[in-house]
Amino acid sequence: MSEIPFKTYQYGNTKVKIVSPLVNMTPQEQYEWFESEWEKGNPILREMVDAATACLMDD
Repeated sequence: MSEIPFKTYQYGNTKVKIVSPLVNMTPQEQYEWFESEWEKGNPILREMVDAATACLMDD
């Protein structure tokens, strides 16, 4: 079983761990992945975009 790649970021006293193959992709590869998944109608991706948009609209 292969391990999923991850990166950890520190923001003040908070650690954020991102577990995703996306962390090892170039920005161009990430863009292409996003575009491809969006076109396929990836429901998780669409929910994430909706959640982020809702946060921005609350400002």
